[in-house]
Amino acid sequence: MTNTETRLKYRYRIELDTTADVLEFNRLAAKIKGDVLLVGEDMKLNAKSFIGVHMARIAWDELYVESDTDCYNDLKKFII
Repeated sequence: MTNTETRLKYRYRIELDTTADVLEFNRLAAKIKGDVLLVGEDMKLNAKSFIGVHMARIAWDELYVESDTDCYNDLKKFII
């Protein structure tokens, strides 16, 4: 287990329906201090990467966001 995996404390299921959602999610995630990861399909991607988030939205059935700080208030629009 890496240090990143042991530090991440908060995990929320999210939904990104449109490209506009991806853009807004990415913009908000970039403002959060620390690591913010998109998790799904046994993979983890940097949620601050537009291309990573966009590709995950298309390819994965379920998306989760993980962070080492509570990102609920920042990303609540996308949390389901």
